[in-house]
Amino acid sequence: LTALPGLADCHAHLSGNGVADMIDYDGSGLIEKMLANARRQLEGGVLLLAEKGSKSSLSLRFLDVAAAQRPRLQMAGRMIAVAGGYYPGFGIEIDEDNLAAVVDAATRDGATWVKLVGDWPRRGQGAIPNFDEESLRRIVTIAHDAGCRVAIHTAAPVTPQLAVRAGVDSIEHGLFLAEEDLASLGSRGGAWVPTVAAMESVAAWLGPDSSGGRVLTAGLENTASLLNMAVDAGVAVLAGTDLALPHGAVGKEALRLIEYGLTPERAIHAVSDAAYEYLGVESGFHPGVAADVVLFAADPATEPQLLLEPTMVMRAGTVIVGSLP
Repeated sequence: LTALPGLADCHAHLSGNGVADMIDYDGSGLIEKMLANARRQLEGGVLLLAEKGSKSSLSLRFLDVAAAQRPRLQMAGRMIAVAGGYYPGFGIEIDEDNLAAVVDAATRDGATWVKLVGDWPRRGQGAIPNFDEESLRRIVTIAHDAGCRVAIHTAAPVTPQLAVRAGVDSIEHGLFLAEEDLASLGSRGGAWVPTVAAMESVAAWLGPDSSGGRVLTAGLENTASLLNMAVDAGVAVLAGTDLALPHGAVGKEALRLIEYGLTPERAIHAVSDAAYEYLGVESGFHPGVAADVVLFAADPATEPQLLLEPTMVMRAGTVIVGSLP
């Protein structure tokens, strides 16, 4: 048997089961829905989760759920976008006049993250940034002053550079990061959550002959060329499901990271210890640490598929699936 302190999903949305479901969801029974998805995460061995935003800041009430019923959590509330810069009615929209007030409000009620939608497709223009660099700097300063980190959705070619220069903490997707961005991001201990499976899913939905599909395909090729350089530069490369994979299946993202060039050891680090280290969550098997453990029949470093088949999962001393040997 091999033991890990837990798998980690660093780009999850507990309020959704797929993109369409999250967009259309009316918020009824929100906590109950999140609880069911949290249970699926636990059953898959996910004991640490970064919830990267929802349709409603009421999702932050999920922090009050008993520890044994959910992974350890860091959360953003409602996503922040601009007019025309995301699905209509989903994110709270800001402009220069209300930026400070909206971002300050996003740091309340237990939030540890502020989630930005950094770019979005416009008809005839493709994906373009929602924020300029100065606005991003203001957002980062407000969030940091309140003790929160900032994560940003980036799919357009120019957005990652703006975000890295502005000091954003975690680049989500980030298909068009450049080598010089990795040096800057790594030097300050930043993170990159490439969500490869999610980006492949969007590219497939758009179609290989569409302009968007071609852009994402090029971005995925760029991602494959940069993953190991990112780790070498000190960037915390992390794994996330982002609605394209079922809750609890972050191990599938680790397998995609291996396909994209990471060694099994590095991919397992991305889906476990790297997340604990980056998020500042104590882990391990010694007195005073949460009684969390995921057991596998053998070492996933030699058999990565085992990440999808935990033998036993214990959260806060409660066995979720399997049994102690």
